[in-house]
Formats: sequence, structure tokens, C-alpha cells
Amino acid sequence: MIIVEGLDGCGKTTLITNLIPEGYHLLIPNNKINNFYNKYIDAFNRSSINSIMDRSFISVMVYGKILSGKTKISELEYLKLLKLYTQNNPKIIYLYAPQELLLKRRKYNIKDRIVLSHLYQSLLKEFEYRLEQANNFMPIYMINTANYNEQQTFEQVKKLKFN
Repeated sequence: MIIVEGLDGCGKTTLITNLIPEGYHLLIPNNKINNFYNKYIDAFNRSSINSIMDRSFISVMVYGKILSGKTKISELEYLKLLKLYTQNNPKIIYLYAPQELLLKRRKYNIKDRIVLSHLYQSLLKEFEYRLEQANNFMPIYMINTANYNEQQTFEQVKKLKFN
């Protein structure tokens, strides 16, 4: 299982689009389930080692805290999900890039631009904290997408030999 995390505009969806032909299937949480903890339990129950997620409960924790000051998953539930997901041998790919590049990439999305303009440092700090916790349960691979184009980022991930 691969979980792709990072700020808006860092290249998550593009990377996932390139990984699908490599034998991964996109795992989408069921939005009909209102309770976020149960939503990610359900996603786990439908997952396999070849699943790939575009964001996860990690982003729920990061964005919830920074945007509203509260999360839709408790700290205990977060730790339970980290432990549960280890059963599928997960790896986290954390993509990141400088603020200026993310703003350029999201130039047509006003909401993302506002968030990135005002909360970039806070989001990075919270991701750092959450990934530090997650690293106790699963490996994390960090890639600065400012250093690579789309194809090069894909090649960097392929070198990681997940299976």
C-alpha cells in the first residue's frame, strides 16, 4: 500500500496517475460514511498491498488542525489507524515543494492559493509532526518535487521498489 501525502500542488494526483498503470489501484474513502475514523476503517477493509491513496487520515489531521483548530479524527483514533494500516505494509510518499512553486502550480485555484499563501509554514510544521508519528509505524519517503519534473518524480518513486 502506498499513501501519497503533501500540500496542494505538490504533485500527488499526477504521481498517482502515473503509478496506476504499474499495477496499483486507487483506494478512495467512502464519502457516504460521515464518521472519518470509520471512513478510513472501511477504506482499509477494502485495501490491499497494491492500493494507493491520494491523501489519507494523515491529511485529515493536518488540515483539520490548521484550518479549523480541530480534527475529525481523535488522537487515539489516529494512532489506531496508523497501527491498523501497518497490516498492508504501507509506505508513505510525502511530496513537497517551496511555497512559490505551489502557488504557481495552483494559480487557477483561488481557495488553494489562499491557504498556501497564508498557512504554508503552519501546514508544513503540522505535516512534519504527523509524519514523525507515522514513521514509528511505516517508512516515509520524502521527495522535493521542485527538483524533478513529472517524469523524474515518477522515476524516483519507481526506484523505491515497493513490492
